[in-house]
Amino acid sequence: MKTLNLLLEIGTEELPASFVEPALQFLKESLYKKLKENYLSPSSIETAGTPKRLIAVAYDVPEVQPDREELLIGPSVKAAFDENGNPTKAALGFARSKGASVEELIRVENPPGKTGEYVAIKRVVKGKPAIEILSEVLPQIITSIPFKKSMRWGTKKIRFARPIRWITAILGSQIIPFEIDGIKSSNISYGHRFLSPEPFEVNEPAEFITQLEDKFVVADIEKRKSIIFDGIRTLAASVGGKVLEDEDLLDEVTNLVEYPYPVLGSFEEEFLSLPPEVPTVVMKDHQKFFSIVDEKGNLKNYFIGVANIKPVDETIIRAGYEKVLRARLSDALFFFNEDRKKKLEERVPALKGIVFHEKLGTMLDKTKRLERLAPLVAEKVSGSKEKAERAAHLCKADLLTEMVNEFTELQGTMGRYYALLDGEDEEVASAIEEHYLPRFSGDRLAETKTGISLSIAEKIDNLVGFIGAGFKPTGSADPFALRRNALGLIQTLIQRGIFLNLLPLLSYACELYREQNVSLNQNAVEETISFIKDRLKGILRENGFKPDTIEAVLPVTDDAYDIFLRAEAIDALRESPEFEDVLITMRRVVNIIPKDFKPVEFAPEGKYEEELFDSFLSVKERLSELIQNRDYKEALLAVKTLKPSVDAFFDNVMVMDKDENVRNRRLSLLKTIADELLKIMDFSKIAI
Repeated sequence: MKTLNLLLEIGTEELPASFVEPALQFLKESLYKKLKENYLSPSSIETAGTPKRLIAVAYDVPEVQPDREELLIGPSVKAAFDENGNPTKAALGFARSKGASVEELIRVENPPGKTGEYVAIKRVVKGKPAIEILSEVLPQIITSIPFKKSMRWGTKKIRFARPIRWITAILGSQIIPFEIDGIKSSNISYGHRFLSPEPFEVNEPAEFITQLEDKFVVADIEKRKSIIFDGIRTLAASVGGKVLEDEDLLDEVTNLVEYPYPVLGSFEEEFLSLPPEVPTVVMKDHQKFFSIVDEKGNLKNYFIGVANIKPVDETIIRAGYEKVLRARLSDALFFFNEDRKKKLEERVPALKGIVFHEKLGTMLDKTKRLERLAPLVAEKVSGSKEKAERAAHLCKADLLTEMVNEFTELQGTMGRYYALLDGEDEEVASAIEEHYLPRFSGDRLAETKTGISLSIAEKIDNLVGFIGAGFKPTGSADPFALRRNALGLIQTLIQRGIFLNLLPLLSYACELYREQNVSLNQNAVEETISFIKDRLKGILRENGFKPDTIEAVLPVTDDAYDIFLRAEAIDALRESPEFEDVLITMRRVVNIIPKDFKPVEFAPEGKYEEELFDSFLSVKERLSELIQNRDYKEALLAVKTLKPSVDAFFDNVMVMDKDENVRNRRLSLLKTIADELLKIMDFSKIAI
C-alpha cells in the first residue's frame, strides 16, 4: 500500500513559552490516536514548535484506508427469532437499518462486550482516501488542544491560546482541505517574521523542518535549546565566568524565540553591593537574562540575553538590554537603601494594614498566631522556642518593604538579609526565608530547626484556616495553593525525618483562629487531616508503596513520617514467607471480631484460652518496646511468635459459642490482642 508523509502546522501569534511543549505533546498523542482509529497508523510522529507555530509530521501514512471486514452486532438470537424460528420485528428492523436482508444474518457466540448468542451482519467496508478522513480529523484536533488559558479573539468563534494566522496541512504534496473560522488550510507557510517574512510553498513534509531553517526558523526545540546553551556557555567563558545553572529559564527562553542569538552584556559593579538574589531575580524573572558567576559561585557584573534575530549590529541590542537592566537595578538599589532606614521590628505593627484574607484576618493576626504555634512545633523538633517565636514575629515584616513590593519573588529572602543587617540571630534570619519553603515541587526544604518549625507552623495555619473557612480545593481550582502547602508539609516531615503528631497541632491552630474571633467550621480539624492524608497517599504511591500497604498504615497514626516508616517495614517484609505467617495470624485474630463488639472484663478459661493469653502477654511488652522505638519490621516479626497458640486456639475452640458469656469472653480475649496488634497496622487491608 502506498504511504505518504503528513504535515500539520498551526501558525499563531506569539504563544506563551509555557504553552508550547504541552500543546505539542497533545498534538502528537491526539494525531496518533485519530490516525490509528481510522486505520491510517503512521510509522512515527515527530513534533516541533516555536512561539509562533505548532508542527506535527506523521511519517508513512497510508494514502487510502485498507478495505476491511466489519461485524455489526444486532439483537440476541432469542429476540431475533420466535419459537418457530421465524424472524421477529427486531431482526427485520436490524437488517433493514443496515441495508441488508434477513437472510444475510449470521449467528455469533459471545461477541465483544456481550455474553451469549447474537445475530450479526458481516460486510466488507471499502477504505476511504486518507485526505477525506484527515479533512474531518485535523480540525477536531486543532480546536481541542487544551491550553492553560484560551479565549475568543476578535470576531472569531473558536477559543485558542492566541489568534491562528495560517494552517499548513498536506499529505505528500496534496493539500488537505478544511477551514477553521475563516482560515483555510493550504501548502503555504512563513519564515521568520523579520528575517524571512515571505510566504513559501511546502512540497514535502519530511523536508519542512530543514526548509524552515533556511527561512531562519529553528523549529526543533532540542536543537534550539542546544544552540542557546552552547552560545551562553561560550560567552560566559569569554569573561572568565560560567552561566548560573537554571534549567527552567533555559526551557522558557527556548520557547520565546524562533532564531536564537545570545548577546553578552554588562552592568555597573555598584549593583553587586545588592544581595545577589536581587540582580539574579531582576535578570531572570523580569528580563529573561542568564546570570554569570565566577568559579566560587559569586555573581559577576555580566549577563546574557537571547535575541530572536541575528542583528546587523549587535551593539544596538546589547545597549538596549543594558539600558533596561540598569534602570531596574537602579530602582532595586534605591529601594534597598530606603528599606534600610527602618528595622524589620519597626514594621511589624503595620502588618495590621495588610489583609491575609477577609475571612481570616490581617497579616498581623497571622503573625500573632505563628508566634504561638511555631514555638510549640519547635519544642516537638528539639528546636529553640525563643528563636521560633522571634522568627515568627518578624517573618512577614518584609512584605512592607519597597523591595518586596516591587519584586514579590524576593519575599522571605529580603527578610533574611534585612534581619541579618538588623543584627538578628543568624538562624532567626534564615527561618524568615525558610518558612516559605518549599515554594514549588522540587524546591529545597527548610534546613535549620527554627526554619523547619516556622515552615511547618505556616503551612498548618494556612491549611486549617482556608479549609476551615470553606476554601477546600476543588478538582480544577486551588487558589490558595493548599495542595502545595500540604505536600510541602509532608515532604518536610518525611525528608527531614521528623516525628510529629499533626492532630493536636491542627487543633491548636484552629483554637488560635477562634481566639481571634475567626469563625471556622466545626469539622475544620478533621477535614484538614483528611486533606493532608490524601496528599500523603499520593506521595506514598510515588515512592512505590503498594495500595494495600498504604491503606493499612494511613489510619493508624496522624504522624506522616511514622506512617512512611510503617509502610517501609511492610514492603520490606511482604515478599518473605515470614510475613505471610504474620499476616495469616493477624487476620485470624482480627477478622472474627464483630465490628461493633464491646469487650468485657474476662479471665481466660481452659487450656487454649490460657495458652493464647500467656503467649500474648509474653510478647506484648516486647511489641510495645519495638513500637515505641518505631522498629516496625521487628515488631511485625515478633507477632509471628503468636502463630502456634493462635492456630491451636482456633483449631480447638468455638469462638462464637452459643453461650453468650463464653462467646463474649473469647471475643474479648481476641479483641485485647487485636487492639495491640492494630497499633502496628490494619492487617485486614493487606492482600495475601
